[in-house]
Amino acid sequence: MRREIGILIILFSVFLAIGCTGNNNEEDADEVVSPAAIPVDTPVAPAGTPQPISEGKIVDVAIEGFAFTPSSIEVSTGDTVRWTNMDSDYHTVSGPTFTSGNISKGQSYKFLFNEPGVYNYICSIHPSMKGTVIVVDKE
Repeated sequence: MRREIGILIILFSVFLAIGCTGNNNEEDADEVVSPAAIPVDTPVAPAGTPQPISEGKIVDVAIEGFAFTPSSIEVSTGDTVRWTNMDSDYHTVSGPTFTSGNISKGQSYKFLFNEPGVYNYICSIHPSMKGTVIVVDKE
């Protein structure tokens, strides 16, 4: 009887150990769709409907010193803008058709622009931080 209980305890321990291990891979990219763009590689999950990602270039904007650098950029339709937080404080990227949620130091937020236009954005935590993305038709 003791032997059977010992075997049951060992089996239970094995099953418990197997159940406690798992795949800790996290997806960095949650996609959100607006009529104008698709965010990719976002640390936060904005709401929306996924659309296919078109091919274009990635244009980087640094978030450092409580500013977007450069504060104004021009991209073509189909290009993605990637904002990377270099500050120790959280920041956001909030525009008319996109919102990143909190971006911590070292994290990035990407947004794919599909429609031409002028997109003014701010950090909703620090509203004095402002930037502009000007999207022109791809030639």
